[in-house]
Amino acid sequence: MALYLHIDMDSFYVSVERVLDPSLEGKPVMVGGGAGRGVVTSASYEARQYGVRSAMPGFQARRLCPDGIFVPGRRGVYSEFSRKVFDLLRCFSPDVRAFSIDEGLVNLTGTERLMGHPIRTANEIIDRIKRDLGLPSSGGLATHPTLAKIAATAVKPRGLLYVPPGSEERFLGPLDVSAIPGVGPKTYRELVGRGIATVAQLLAHPRLGRRYLDLERTTESGRAHEHSIGSETTLAQLLTDAAAMEQVLGGLVGDVAARLRRQGGRARRITLKLRYSDFKTITRSRTLKAPTCFDVDIFKVARELLASNLTPGRPVRLLGISTSGITTEGWQDSMFDYRERASMDELYKGIDRLRHKYGEGTVTLGAGKNRSH
Repeated sequence: MALYLHIDMDSFYVSVERVLDPSLEGKPVMVGGGAGRGVVTSASYEARQYGVRSAMPGFQARRLCPDGIFVPGRRGVYSEFSRKVFDLLRCFSPDVRAFSIDEGLVNLTGTERLMGHPIRTANEIIDRIKRDLGLPSSGGLATHPTLAKIAATAVKPRGLLYVPPGSEERFLGPLDVSAIPGVGPKTYRELVGRGIATVAQLLAHPRLGRRYLDLERTTESGRAHEHSIGSETTLAQLLTDAAAMEQVLGGLVGDVAARLRRQGGRARRITLKLRYSDFKTITRSRTLKAPTCFDVDIFKVARELLASNLTPGRPVRLLGISTSGITTEGWQDSMFDYRERASMDELYKGIDRLRHKYGEGTVTLGAGKNRSH
């Protein structure tokens, strides 16, 4: 029986800031949104009690929580802590998938002989993340990745929920359909409009249940994984300059590509996320002829998607890049590309070693260029 542990870091950016400055512990802290027209990228649970949420404009957060502490974001620092978290997770299983900078999946199938029941292992993982790195996290343990994610979200912050085999529908049934990953406001309104408000009601429609819960999709190693690896950032200041946006995208691409390589995967689909100052959000994707894990390939597509979808002069508040259609085997380069790709593999192994030793910002992609430097 397969068992997956979904790890979700609690207020990750705030938690990192508290590790670096313990005086912030227990106080309403917000990362980002402290200057100009910036927005909050992360809010502590103390700040959330005042109604503050991620992606909220700073002026609104300040109105709701006048005594709150605003801290400027430090993306490179958060990336380094994220790397340490995932390095720790790989001590417990070779099959670890990073979904974002603060969220990932650990396949605990077959680890019982070495480490005991997966509940014990899950508890140890959460304890180690706190003890070794000072970071709180939550976990969901279940027979399917989607169930594990839902369980982890249900017990945040600092919780662990195990959904035993055979109890999946009993666990899911009473939940609101908004608890399903990928069900956003628009989809939620559509489902409720059809009289579907709970997961039990959704499961009564088998085709819809399979579509949204995706419980039958394989996660067998070597096939194309349906999860995505992505990274996004809410900008401290609104941007209208495309070159400045490319600089931001370069950092995001470096993070995503490095995580792809750590998993031994290559992605066939690249998606750009763009959110304007009025919170209108668009996503645009492109499917590649051959899968890749190289910064230069992903950045080239990201730049082209940005150039073809950006409205000139319109302020942007969030940028994101994600990869999907991820495979860990089964691709084949043409004989003409093989030597070049092998050379690129060696190049990026060196880049990853530098980033691991000296930090994520050591080697980055520059705006206006299609290569690492």
